[in-house]
Amino acid sequence: MVEPERLHVLTARALGRQYAGRAAVSHHSRLLLAGLPTYAADLRTVHLTSVVDPVRADRETGDAYRRNATVRRPGVVVHEPLAGLRLAPADERPGGARPAVLPVAVSLLQAGLVAGPEAFLVPADVAVRRGSTTPDELSDVSGLFRGHTGIGPVRAALPWVDARHESPGETRTAHLLRSLGFALEPQVEMVVEGRLSRPDFRIRGTRVLVEFDGAVKYGGDGRALFAEKQREDALRRAGWVVVRVVWADLARPQVVLARVRSALAAAA
Repeated sequence: MVEPERLHVLTARALGRQYAGRAAVSHHSRLLLAGLPTYAADLRTVHLTSVVDPVRADRETGDAYRRNATVRRPGVVVHEPLAGLRLAPADERPGGARPAVLPVAVSLLQAGLVAGPEAFLVPADVAVRRGSTTPDELSDVSGLFRGHTGIGPVRAALPWVDARHESPGETRTAHLLRSLGFALEPQVEMVVEGRLSRPDFRIRGTRVLVEFDGAVKYGGDGRALFAEKQREDALRRAGWVVVRVVWADLARPQVVLARVRSALAAAA
């Protein structure tokens, strides 16, 4: 069986070629083509953006009018064009032409418009870390969406894009903590008992550390788990208070808030 992400990529490429000259692959479909992670993406639906001017002339009167260019069909949505958008240049490869695609930065903002700030931040952190875009470029292209419903929360998240977040779990943890009002320092290096340690987050100005525990990072290796416990014990002996966050906690903000507040009180 083909994995959902792989099936989506294959479908997006096929639809991109089918709509060649009329639309370009966009939103989370474009991000998956670029090998970026996604969050809250409906993999059953491919998204494209029209590159055809939606302004038409009435055949009888000659008057210009604008029609809604968004087309929704089972498995595909073709969005209205974005004024002022420049497409990435098409290129050729063995086996045929690549479908037209929107710039990664634009598609990141589009993903956020559809599914919220986390859907923007999860792939944006990776894209910036890889050099596929920059915070400045993201800020610039956000102007393309002026007046679009839902752009406010995504634009507010622009300062939170941080290449130091090393996994989608860390990105989502950072988003949750910042939404709760905490200022963070990601990946702070410190030497504890002669060992270099780099906790996921420090609550700025405090001795509270927050670690996202995705579990899979241990890979079933008992030695890795033991080493992680030793590292955390050393941090505690050095006076740091460690809060661990797991996947389930990301849907329980009040639990995380209470846990961090308790840690701050203990560290005071």
